[in-house]
Amino acid sequence: MQLLFKENLARIGKFKTDHGEIETPAVMPVINPNLNFLSERELKDLGVQAVITNSYIIRRTEKLRDYALKYGVHRLINFQGPVMTDSGTFQSYVYGDIEYNNKEIVDFQKNIGSDIITILDIFSRPDDGYETAKNAVYETYNRLNEIDIGNKIIAGPIQGSIYPDLRKISAKLMSKAPYLPIGGVVPLLESYRYDDLIKIIINSKVNADFSKPIHLFGGGHPMFFAFSVLLGVDLFDSASYIKYAKDNRVLYTEGTRNLKEIRDFPDWSPLFGRYKPEELLRETEKIRLKELSKHNLKAIFNEITEIKERIYENTLYQYVEEKSRAHPSLYRAFIEMLNSNIDNFYNISLKSPFYFYDNHSLKNPFVKRLIEFTFKYINNSKKCVILNHKYWRAGVPTADSVKEFYGSNDYNILVQWNNIFIPLELEDTYPVSQSVSSNIIDRDYQTYFISELKKINNDIIFYDDSITYDRKVRDYDHGKIDAVFKFQFNCDRSLFNSSDFIVRSKATGHIRNILRDSKILATMRNDGFFTLSIHGGSALQKIKEYPMSRVVVTPDSGEFNAKDFNVFFKFIKDFDENIIAGNEVMVVGENDELYAVGHSTVSGTEMKSYREGVAVKVHEGINKL
Repeated sequence: MQLLFKENLARIGKFKTDHGEIETPAVMPVINPNLNFLSERELKDLGVQAVITNSYIIRRTEKLRDYALKYGVHRLINFQGPVMTDSGTFQSYVYGDIEYNNKEIVDFQKNIGSDIITILDIFSRPDDGYETAKNAVYETYNRLNEIDIGNKIIAGPIQGSIYPDLRKISAKLMSKAPYLPIGGVVPLLESYRYDDLIKIIINSKVNADFSKPIHLFGGGHPMFFAFSVLLGVDLFDSASYIKYAKDNRVLYTEGTRNLKEIRDFPDWSPLFGRYKPEELLRETEKIRLKELSKHNLKAIFNEITEIKERIYENTLYQYVEEKSRAHPSLYRAFIEMLNSNIDNFYNISLKSPFYFYDNHSLKNPFVKRLIEFTFKYINNSKKCVILNHKYWRAGVPTADSVKEFYGSNDYNILVQWNNIFIPLELEDTYPVSQSVSSNIIDRDYQTYFISELKKINNDIIFYDDSITYDRKVRDYDHGKIDAVFKFQFNCDRSLFNSSDFIVRSKATGHIRNILRDSKILATMRNDGFFTLSIHGGSALQKIKEYPMSRVVVTPDSGEFNAKDFNVFFKFIKDFDENIIAGNEVMVVGENDELYAVGHSTVSGTEMKSYREGVAVKVHEGINKL
């Protein structure tokens, strides 16, 4: 799997099959080999890259079996792009045991030329007992081991019912397979148990090999696509487009409507301007089925297009937050996601602003990092002074009087930001000034937050004009760069010292460069974090309690990285697992010789999995020294 664009766990990527590349996120429409009424041209015009069909149905139907063995599955279903075949697992779940074993059905899929071949796994039901689900996990893994994977794309489904530890075990075991569907979720989707599904996806994704495609089996309704993609799902299959068409149901991204109850089709529909709903109802069943299927597929791929654009813009989280209000079950899923421990997979910052709606926004990982740092920041014997909105406001340059007050004492200075209190020095650091707020103030929550702060440091007061100051004990700009560095690198010691020279932008007044001996150590970006120069990387490397920000590469790679070339995953020998995606890293050799500085494209946890693509985008190589 090659990574193209990323927002936290969501990604746009691509992987190769024998019949072409698939760019993810993607949906594979289910093609019934007995009922294939849409041409390849029609499918591709709607956005289809790949399809899925059922090898069990093909094998047990003599006419289909003989044709597929002679001419291949692509010719059988009239689709020359990538074709995935299912194994009959779902039929086994619905109807009981099937007449073929795992090896037989896998060999059959190979013989008919399937691009992605699925083993005959054991379907785990949500109501299965623990031992039943556990046996299914290990039997599915045994069946994967029966198969000669070779150079084939074998799908090894992750099972484990609703049990987090079993999903974790299964994800680790099945990562031996090149392609990883999450199985056993259709009953949860059908009953709108999206909060349980959130837990299943997370436990499957974060314990699987990140370099491999994750497929949500049966996750074909677009109302849950964005949630799934945000948590790392790459592919879906969908039979909903035709199932709904058979019932005269019209699919939209937020739900379905009955054909009899709508006035007109939306302008994006292939039916707009061609049919009125009442006209389509008068058509033959065959025509109506085809036309509604095309509309439903268009709805599905509209949502996929929107999700891709959101990932590129870094606004998918916002999109999910918006969609969570479309249905109570989705809102419950969103709250479950907020309470999940996936903070380590979030980038250091995003291109898009942070939206603050209410106190649920405080559970966003970007805000949780701020809160965690604030507790560390005040964990000393110093008095804490809080500035309210009368003296400080996010996005507005700090007044000279505030800087003067800051410089005249050694207090911990906190400022009110939405319903929490954070260090003044982080005024320009994402997401503080890069935010759009509802400005809904919750005094009760602020009181609660202050009580939590007092558990760390009880000496907290609000600033008022009666507090006097008349001596200079520190410099605001140096205090600011020290705090930002410690926040960015999760380090107790700063890279900078009081003699470093700070350069401000003449146009905006914001800090731009930090120099030592006339050499730039770091540049402050628009998101308020630092980009390191090679001099800054060299200084960082010398800190005794250095931040865990190293990527170790081979000597051959190091020679190129020293010349400003990017680091590719395949040349990485080791790395620090606490690396945050988008944060600055040092590119070093096995003896800690510095080659370059740059920013990581993925977190340290993910870095161990990828084999293709750029791991570190290098800013500057050591040859510049």
